[in-house]
Amino acid sequence: MMLRKKTLLRVLCVFAIVTLLGAVPLFAATEEIEIAGTVWASDWDANNNVIAVVIETDEGEAIGVSSSGKGVELLKLEEKKVMVTGSIATDEDGNKTITVTKYIIQE
Repeated sequence: MMLRKKTLLRVLCVFAIVTLLGAVPLFAATEEIEIAGTVWASDWDANNNVIAVVIETDEGEAIGVSSSGKGVELLKLEEKKVMVTGSIATDEDGNKTITVTKYIIQE
């Protein structure tokens, strides 16, 4: 019985450490920025529905849009110019993704 408690405690400690280490990237992109650009579809499902978009900035940079937060609303705004606010994360390959907190459609 004591061995089971020790094993359970070890498993819980390892789980806690892994969880905390996994949360570190979340804190890396806490500063909100604004970017302006045009929404373009970047992926479609089997029924040809848009399931992912990027924002092409006026400088020609393509920034992926996270499907969390307000980003999912941008799926319906293909070819629209927008001003988005959110936090940007960069992956190990240098690709940028923005988690959108708010956006404005520009005419």
